[in-house]
Amino acid sequence: MDLVVARYPELAQAPPDGAGRGAGTPFAAADHVFRTPVAEGTGLDGLRAALRDLAATPLPERLWGVWILHGYAPDEFAVVLRGHHAHFDGMLLSELFRGTLSEPAASPKPRVPPRSPTARRSTAAELATALREGIGALSGLRRAARLVPGDFPLTGKPHYAWGSVELARFRKIAAAHGATPNDLYLSSLAGALKSWAGERGQSLGRHPVRMMVPVTLRRRDNAGNRGNLVLGAGVRLPVGLDDPVERLEYVKARTRKVRSMLCDPHAGALGRMVPDRFGRWLLELDLHPRSTTVLASHVPGPEKRLRLGGRLITDVIPLNLLPAGHALAACFFSYAATAQICFVADRTVGGCDGLVQLWMHELDEMTARAGL
Repeated sequence: MDLVVARYPELAQAPPDGAGRGAGTPFAAADHVFRTPVAEGTGLDGLRAALRDLAATPLPERLWGVWILHGYAPDEFAVVLRGHHAHFDGMLLSELFRGTLSEPAASPKPRVPPRSPTARRSTAAELATALREGIGALSGLRRAARLVPGDFPLTGKPHYAWGSVELARFRKIAAAHGATPNDLYLSSLAGALKSWAGERGQSLGRHPVRMMVPVTLRRRDNAGNRGNLVLGAGVRLPVGLDDPVERLEYVKARTRKVRSMLCDPHAGALGRMVPDRFGRWLLELDLHPRSTTVLASHVPGPEKRLRLGGRLITDVIPLNLLPAGHALAACFFSYAATAQICFVADRTVGGCDGLVQLWMHELDEMTARAGL
């Protein structure tokens, strides 16, 4: 914990908006470390059950901490980092994970703005980018399809389900279809949601199934800064298409626009130009269940296995965010040779484990269609 704070000193400060103990209180690592025993001999099932319970545990005053889970298997333990989204986004968590263990901190490549002969041209480009982002934000005002009826009694308590696939296999399937791994993840998500909602009698045809994809704004100069440095990119999921290859082609066309946004050196201009209160409203709009059907994150993790205190970290699984008022969210995370799919659903929804199997079935379909 001391190493984390030494490398990322903002984490020792009071949380944003003045919550917690206050800026003058000294940081104490012991206030952020908690031990949680798990029923002895319960193995992976016991660990996962403990993780589901832990996800609903209140955070400490500075809104982040580390929990050590032990007892579920001989000579094994799990280290869980949890924090409020006011502190962390997915890329910062990945940076913390790499930067405080055995791999040197890896920051995204900086985006260098194109050279322009005058500052006026740069300002014009910034305004043009802000205008495009504003138009995109307004498109979020259109009502999106819901995975459960609007009067469904959500509790806000999460239930997690995970599945894993060999990263080499996943990349091979994507390459065979001329797609990126992210495209394959999202198109498989579209097919899984189509089946999942159909099993519950929920029609997704009346309104578009709008997925919110977080796009990082972290660069080399701000890679370790606390907070959320993300844009919300809306992508429509093709749940109306029955053919999985057609769904993938549709997603490829949609995500191409998101990737072009990543190449814009002025990305995030709207958030920088508007008052903070308006920026918060934009974020709330992006994540509101009326405008977004599902939050779908993709966080690339370390490519090599890491060590903690001389112990090999055998596996890493995400505990992703379930936005308020949402029934479901998804996350795709990779560590070493393994990719993890994680679904988090409100506990009253049920069937989260079945959704993992539906997503895996979509991969099998795409494997067969590629002749692999």
